[in-house]
Amino acid sequence: MGVDTGNILDSTFWEQRWIEAAARRKEKKRLKNVSEAGAWDRRARHFDRKVSGEEGSARSEAVLKFLQDEAALFPGMSVVDIGCGPGSITLLLADRAGYVCALDPSEEMLNILARRAEDKNYKHIEMVRERWQDVDLEEKGWQDAFDLAFASMSPGVGEPETLRKLIRASRRFCYMSTFAGSRDRPREELWEIVTGSPFERGEMDIIYPLNILYTWGYRPSLRFFRHYRVDYFPKDEAVENLLQYLHVAVEVGDEVVEKVRRYVGDRLQGSLFRHEREVYHGMLLWDKNMLITNK
Repeated sequence: MGVDTGNILDSTFWEQRWIEAAARRKEKKRLKNVSEAGAWDRRARHFDRKVSGEEGSARSEAVLKFLQDEAALFPGMSVVDIGCGPGSITLLLADRAGYVCALDPSEEMLNILARRAEDKNYKHIEMVRERWQDVDLEEKGWQDAFDLAFASMSPGVGEPETLRKLIRASRRFCYMSTFAGSRDRPREELWEIVTGSPFERGEMDIIYPLNILYTWGYRPSLRFFRHYRVDYFPKDEAVENLLQYLHVAVEVGDEVVEKVRRYVGDRLQGSLFRHEREVYHGMLLWDKNMLITNK
């Protein structure tokens, strides 16, 4: 018996699925009494240590190799880095580019990047504190303005309209990455304990933009990055790591802290907490000018 593929070859099918996934994510990360930028401000130092560590450095190098293999990096190029965070990849792009616009809603993330750019005496990085969702390309003069529009694991590009905006900002190359299946049992179990709701995967998954780009007429290059890691943390450090994750999702009060401490304490192996993670990232790169049409 045949399978009806009519819907999946229609862009509206995948756009609607991504819009629905984005709505679930917004509900899941129901921030209370704090802005999204404020939540990331609080996580900035912890997040910086994470992306600057072994896993983050390996992923950054994988991104740069992907761009190089596809000839999307060249001297003097201009780049907009959407959701740059503390700038771990921004600085690598700036090593090669003539101009980098680093965009992020978090003041503290940009402060970390500013200090690093100053240490390297980089004058060609411009920092803009704003959400990508709120950017007006015409007002800023960013329409077709950049050789590379780049969004690495950025919540700012999480639905069809923000993906369209990324493409419009580029004059040629476009890059985005997001999760491609991950397992982090402590985070998943804690989410259910703290919120009382089942943990659902897939709100940020490469399957949506990949299929949307295909149905729009692009044929993006796709590459995966896998990282598997097991860490052992003392109790207090494990509690702090898990609370940093929950800070973006829920209001962390005494009750939540106690639940996390109890969760970690019940699972100690001797004096250490075992944290196992397997993470896949999907990376997409395409030339906006190479568009297949049915006309």
